[in-house]
Amino acid sequence: MRKMMSRVMNRTAVAVVATAFMASGAVVAGATSASADGCVGPLCGAVKNRTGETMHYTTSLGEGPHYCDVWNWGGGTGSEFKHAKCKQLSFGNGTRGGNGTGIDVDAFTFATHGYHERFSRVGTWHWRAKGVWTKIRSGEIADCGIGDNNEVWCTVLVQV
Repeated sequence: MRKMMSRVMNRTAVAVVATAFMASGAVVAGATSASADGCVGPLCGAVKNRTGETMHYTTSLGEGPHYCDVWNWGGGTGSEFKHAKCKQLSFGNGTRGGNGTGIDVDAFTFATHGYHERFSRVGTWHWRAKGVWTKIRSGEIADCGIGDNNEVWCTVLVQV
């Protein structure tokens, strides 16, 4: 019983510290660009697909047998196009990668149709043509769903 209470207390303490870091902006500053190098400590990029459509993603941006046309090579909202090697993977609904999983998703796209993306809940929406990849940083998650006019809308957020 004592061991179980200790684990609960430790998890609570970790959650409180993580919340404090998030509020201070330290986690945002620590979220570096994801790349083929993998996660940055426990921080890993992730994608969440709630669209019912096939989403494509890569965990090896910069190396692999395929190519990804990335509009924001530096990550974030800055426009810097790069035709980069990668290994393309795909899946339907669900989540791939994420903090603490050891799987770092570097970028995502939808190959058969365009999508809207924004960084943060108050960010400006931008249209991306089909096959254009959006790079995400370690510690970020791209959450994609269906919205207006049955189009795909993706918001890139810092994971909690």
